[in-house]
Amino acid sequence: MGIYVTGYTETRVDGKWVCIDFWQPDENGKYHHVPCIEGQSMVAQALEDGCQMENIWTPEDLSERVREMCLHKDGTLIGTKQMDGRPWHMVPGSWFTKADLDQPEYCGFFPRQMVADYLANPDGMEINEDEMLCPGEYTALDEESKKGYQYFEYTPQWGSRTILRRMKRNVLARLEAYNDRTYKDITLSDVRVLLTIW
Repeated sequence: MGIYVTGYTETRVDGKWVCIDFWQPDENGKYHHVPCIEGQSMVAQALEDGCQMENIWTPEDLSERVREMCLHKDGTLIGTKQMDGRPWHMVPGSWFTKADLDQPEYCGFFPRQMVADYLANPDGMEINEDEMLCPGEYTALDEESKKGYQYFEYTPQWGSRTILRRMKRNVLARLEAYNDRTYKDITLSDVRVLLTIW
């Protein structure tokens, strides 16, 4: 069975956590939760490698909305059964204020033809990072071989940096919508993202 990640955005209001995620209606008018981040093993790896994610015990201070969404069929909270392990993780709001996600994921020297092909069709082609040379490797090449390479900065469409940028953008959108609706001035520092990783 594969890993699955679901992220819930909460902010503290008057001493209590409140879920500020979006809800989307289906064709029958039933509303469904829109996680701030979701996915499988690639998303879990990006969170593990690229951000200040903590594995935590089952939170006792969950917002009512998140608690309702995280129940087993028998009504018990996810993470309270021994078979659950420790599925709860948390990214503190302070990480979003410090993380520099504008930098590219890869910086180095790539085969010139590969870069040209990618720039001609960025939606249909990915660059193979295994063929990147670091500056030291590039410098060691003879002059003729150097002509086949060029410096390029690259972030894969499904890379860790892209996943984390998307999560931050989603959290900021929820924060802005909540502040507009409630006339509050909640900041990223007031937010946490709770994650269930199964």
